Amino acid sequence: MSEDQKQPDARRWWQLSGRFSAMYVVEITAVVGGLIATIVYAVAGPGTNWTTLSAAVMIAVAALGTGGLLGILFGVPRTGAGTDRPQPVAGIAIPSIGANTNLEQISDWLTKILVGVGLTQFAAIKREAGALFRSLAPALGGGEGAAAFAGSIVIYFFVIGFLSGWLYARLRLGLAMSSADAMLELSRRADRAGDTQTAQAAKEAAKTFTQLSLGAETPPAAARTGTTDLISRYEELRATLPSGPRRTSAMEDLVRQARRLTQTERFTALDITQLFNQGTDGCRVVALALMEGDLGLADFASVLTAIRTPRSAFEQYHALTVANLLVSSLGAAERTDLQQALASPEISRDWGTDTSRASLADSIRVRLGSLPPAG
Repeated sequence: MSEDQKQPDARRWWQLSGRFSAMYVVEITAVVGGLIATIVYAVAGPGTNWTTLSAAVMIAVAALGTGGLLGILFGVPRTGAGTDRPQPVAGIAIPSIGANTNLEQISDWLTKILVGVGLTQFAAIKREAGALFRSLAPALGGGEGAAAFAGSIVIYFFVIGFLSGWLYARLRLGLAMSSADAMLELSRRADRAGDTQTAQAAKEAAKTFTQLSLGAETPPAAARTGTTDLISRYEELRATLPSGPRRTSAMEDLVRQARRLTQTERFTALDITQLFNQGTDGCRVVALALMEGDLGLADFASVLTAIRTPRSAFEQYHALTVANLLVSSLGAAERTDLQQALASPEISRDWGTDTSRASLADSIRVRLGSLPPAG
């Protein structure tokens, strides 16, 4: 690999790392900083021993865990109902999530109870919190400031835990659950229609979304937020808009957005091949668009498949676009396969009314004819 190729890869890696880890870096820094301060106090304070150190750390961990649990309960995604339901995806009316709503109801009840109690019993909470901090003071050595420091530990780590849990529930859990549920619904519909290939692809995508909700840091291309959104929107456009300039313009805008993703996310050629092989119309078109954005991701076999057996004229047009960009880098066997595909009457029979595909095919033939024999 040349230096010119390595530099863009390195740049995309750092951009991706920063985008996925910025929130976690802040949270980890806050936790580590608080633990260091806690350990320093426990080591330097009066009556220092291993028991004091362990107690200080466990108080911090307990507060962090309690805050995290409450943060998740407060941030747990809610099922849309009535007017809150989102627009259909690919013609499928999907609620925001389809999981059991018991936890959602508990979250709602706790939120109302805690807010209500907090507003009406503030003095009692203050008194009980002071008693708690004083009871923890002996575990921290019982010095003059032990109660105050115990309070600082509890409040600091509770807040950090709450924010971490809430952000996780809002930013990752809701997206993964709604996406997985949409894919499962798509799988059920495909099963009923007898389309086993789409059904299996949707089930695999749902598994990926579930893994993502458990903390996967670098999901495959089909599970990344950007591509998932584009795939769903493409399917919705084809299902809801009639064929015509308006729909084509909207789909071209999605393709442009997909091409831009290659500048901000790190993909591999294997990612794109797997995305194309998911088999849905949206996955195939987005995969071709990503190839247009970065030819280093192009898979000629997938491009040839989209030319020979396209799901739509739009897909075939973008497959021809990628093929036109790849012509000069193809080997002898690949050039032959491409020439044979373009010469097939079954493939080109409807190009008479579609000048865009016919023009691209002519351009490819001219370029293939002008190239020297492949070595």
